[in-house]
Amino acid sequence: MQFANIFVVLSMAVAAFAAPAAEPVAAPEPEALAEIEARAVNFKVAWGQQLQNHDQANHWVVWVEGESACPAAIELAALTRSPCGRRFNFKGQTLSLGDCADNKPRSLLNSSGKKVKSCGANGKKNRKINCKGSQHDIVQHGFCK
Repeated sequence: MQFANIFVVLSMAVAAFAAPAAEPVAAPEPEALAEIEARAVNFKVAWGQQLQNHDQANHWVVWVEGESACPAAIELAALTRSPCGRRFNFKGQTLSLGDCADNKPRSLLNSSGKKVKSCGANGKKNRKINCKGSQHDIVQHGFCK
């Protein structure tokens, strides 16, 4: 009986060593990973300010650059507070503005807090967007690309 147990153990050991080893998969370089994450956000995010009807105060708003800002803009915070660090969702992506200096975002961050786009005025500073109906107009400050 002991001979049979030894035979089974030896058979399993031989089978384990006979199997080909899996090729190690190299982790992507940080720069390559950042590029992959940036491609996942394949749209530009614009930001600006808009007077809100619920409190008659200006608030930071975001929308997808190149698409209608009215009524699609998402309210982030009162203009007296920073727009950075406030999560919002566009096209299945959870994002936030980041790296603010004087309430001006310099980065667009993914849900992990990694930079996926750079932000700036990009020729859009103080661009007025006319909204129709009961919505107030938006003053665009820039976008992330």
